[in-house]
Amino acid sequence: MLKLVLPTSQYLDSVKEAITEYQAHTSPFDIHCVDKMIEAAKDNFATYFQDIENKRQGINLPEGHVPNTTLWLIDDEKYIGSFDIRHELNDYLLQNGGHIAYQIIPSARHQGYVKAGLKLTLDYARKNLGIKKALLTCDFKNIASYRAMTSVMREWGGEEISPSLVNGHQEHRVWINTQPK
Repeated sequence: MLKLVLPTSQYLDSVKEAITEYQAHTSPFDIHCVDKMIEAAKDNFATYFQDIENKRQGINLPEGHVPNTTLWLIDDEKYIGSFDIRHELNDYLLQNGGHIAYQIIPSARHQGYVKAGLKLTLDYARKNLGIKKALLTCDFKNIASYRAMTSVMREWGGEEISPSLVNGHQEHRVWINTQPK
């Protein structure tokens, strides 16, 4: 059964397998969360769990950062990926990053997990954070992510807005309703 959970030590063995997979199959589209997980494995995750809880609570955030919740996508008790929800947007996130960022382990890519996880994340954002529309962005070269985002947008409602140029690369930007039509 597919579900989203707050990170917990219950899934650490599966997460450690995922880290090995991420390291063996790097992608230019993996976000910084993968690096954080790799670092976390070195200290048995204690610092990682504290860091993500502080971010969720908005404690000790670096300048320019907003509170965010990290959720793990679990299928049949196996870690599949992570979804991060930023609780609000600043000027930078309006151009690059948006409300939701995600990554899926290499062996689970192209199997519908992004779309399914995105729907669960949008529902969580609405129910737990009061977000009515979520902005998602992705690099123009990340075709798989773009297809998943726009597919959910067509199904749930929303709109694609003009792309942005960030640090020399273009970003697709899509607003998606957090409740299905």
